[in-house]
Amino acid sequence: MMKRNYLIYLLLLSLSLSTSCSKKNVIDTLVDVNETTDFLGSGWALYTPVKKIHLDDDVGLKTYAWTAYKSACSPVICADYSYDNSTFTETFQILTTKSNRSEIRIEDNYSTGSRQFSGYLKFDAPLNDESLMQIFGSTSENATQLMIRGFAENGGTLKISNSFVLATGVYDKEVHVNVIHLQEDAGSKMIVYIDGEKKFEKPDAESATNYMKYGCYGTMKTGKAVVQWRDVKFYKNGTAPD
Repeated sequence: MMKRNYLIYLLLLSLSLSTSCSKKNVIDTLVDVNETTDFLGSGWALYTPVKKIHLDDDVGLKTYAWTAYKSACSPVICADYSYDNSTFTETFQILTTKSNRSEIRIEDNYSTGSRQFSGYLKFDAPLNDESLMQIFGSTSENATQLMIRGFAENGGTLKISNSFVLATGVYDKEVHVNVIHLQEDAGSKMIVYIDGEKKFEKPDAESATNYMKYGCYGTMKTGKAVVQWRDVKFYKNGTAPD
């Protein structure tokens, strides 16, 4: 992706020199080009669903309206969520065993059509065995129909649940994650891509209402668990790549 954008940059720079367009125009065009590379497939419409913050404390799950910072437990914080507007980065932290959740819940319950999640994920040691993104709403698989988890093995590993390996060696490395969900009327499958490469596909044989969550969820076993998602976007009503 970086190589592709660099080649695009050289092309646009060449055009700017030949047509005397300003440096600002080149940069503006680059921004537009980069924005179009976040989704995979065709026909996708960007939309902005309502977000809710989910934090667990020593009592249980708490749901909050979205804000740039929220924490759980007092006086010692056990989990928190923060958003950096300058980098479009959301940070999810589980800090003590009193909590097992710092997540965003997307207020878009859908049972038809298609949805695509796009975001840039980063996590580091000592995080191990935590959910990083999930499609919720299964009627037969313990409520979660698809879950991407992070593990410590092999320098940081991404898996589907506890089995299928998506990527290794990802500790402290940002990876682009795309998740496409085609409901029964739109193709009946779920597909996961890492850095633009298809890594996993499963059929969706359930007639269920789903929604998406992302962040950090799971029993904290490592002192703390920190997850960052950058530039998360949501799309609907498109088709997956061929």
